[in-house]
Amino acid sequence: MTTSPVVVPVRSSLRLWMAMVPLLLGVLIGALAISSVSTALPAIRDDLALTDTEGLWLVDVYALSLAATLILAARIGDAFGRKTIVVIGLVGFAVLNGIGGVATSGLLLIVIRALLGVAEAFVVAGVVATIGATFQARERVLAYGLWTATFGTGSALGPVLGGLLAEGPGWRWLLLGSVPLAVAAALLALWLVPDSRSTQPPSWDVPSILSSIVALGALVFALHEVLAAPVSAAVAAVVSVASLVFFVRRQRRLPLPLLDLALFRVPGFSPAIVRIIVSSGASSASVLLVSLHLQDARGQSAAEAGIALLPQAAAIAIGGVLAPLALRWLSANALTVLVLLLQAFGLVWLAFDPGIVALPLVLVGLGFGIAGTLAAATLFEVTTEDQAGQVGAVQEVGFALGGGLGIAVFGTIAAVLVTDGFPVAVVAAAVTVTAAALLPLLSRRSAPAL
Repeated sequence: MTTSPVVVPVRSSLRLWMAMVPLLLGVLIGALAISSVSTALPAIRDDLALTDTEGLWLVDVYALSLAATLILAARIGDAFGRKTIVVIGLVGFAVLNGIGGVATSGLLLIVIRALLGVAEAFVVAGVVATIGATFQARERVLAYGLWTATFGTGSALGPVLGGLLAEGPGWRWLLLGSVPLAVAAALLALWLVPDSRSTQPPSWDVPSILSSIVALGALVFALHEVLAAPVSAAVAAVVSVASLVFFVRRQRRLPLPLLDLALFRVPGFSPAIVRIIVSSGASSASVLLVSLHLQDARGQSAAEAGIALLPQAAAIAIGGVLAPLALRWLSANALTVLVLLLQAFGLVWLAFDPGIVALPLVLVGLGFGIAGTLAAATLFEVTTEDQAGQVGAVQEVGFALGGGLGIAVFGTIAAVLVTDGFPVAVVAAAVTVTAAALLPLLSRRSAPAL
């Protein structure tokens, strides 16, 4: 069951677009937090004596905690106001980054990264719901285009900043430097962002909340440990499946479910989610894999690795802008298939260890930028305005879960295989992207004729 949002009227269109400034600044901080660690990881690993597994968790836990708490954050926004959760998330950024910047324990830094993911969940949930509640259809497309461009910009700057700071004043300034940005964004949000909330109280079903978090956490643990500790991974997988089954069954019985599962039965919805998860996972994994490969195998510095990754992130931003323009010549589905295959080709190209990684990385980034934008737009096109809040939450869970699972799966493959880990992991990502591109076509071919 869904409810229509109540929106506080905005006096002018100019002020409405000005409200995007703190919202996009929050997205930028989150993108920097995700992408900058990839190039700074070797320095952090050496400074805090992290193992390879702990290093992966340091990178991965942010996106995974974001995915685990995003739906809950959206529900809190429905009850107490989307503006409120944006401000809470930004204040959390400031406080947690300040603590993480002086941390001397690897475990503490991992915990801080997990909590930063929760803070980002509040920001993203508020941003998505605010855009959906205050912008009309065409303006909403532009707003999401700005979201994609901002995320791409943050992803572009993150690896470069991570490398430069790791070699210069130190990796701690990755966190400390975000504090003034978060404070400024919070103050601007209080002034400019309009508030909105649901007309009815949302579901606070504790078993649903806990089972969703346990299912995701156990799944990620299983993926991390499947090769290193298969017995523990098997137990975690059983726990994950059991929690997920419980969650699904409970949502079907509740009059006000935490997540309306009927969304996934809407034609076109599930394939779009799969494409978001797979494309974002491949893109995120390529950033980590290429960064470590350039530093460990080719002996490049962290700053050099960050600069080498710049074309991919820039291509993501360009893809978000090009997506609506390309729809003048191709249908959304045909264009999505084309760019996903382009992304897969770029990944295969990377696996052959080209002398210059810029061109294949551009293909990977461009494929994700266009495919992610089109898939996100599809989610809103096949659903109603009343479902916009939950659709936005599911969309962001897909992006965050995809990034986390991509790093977990393909990063683990590379770490375990060691010698041939990089090419095998990248080719595995390419195969997965290709399957996601062809999934709707294959399902349509296998569906019985009516």
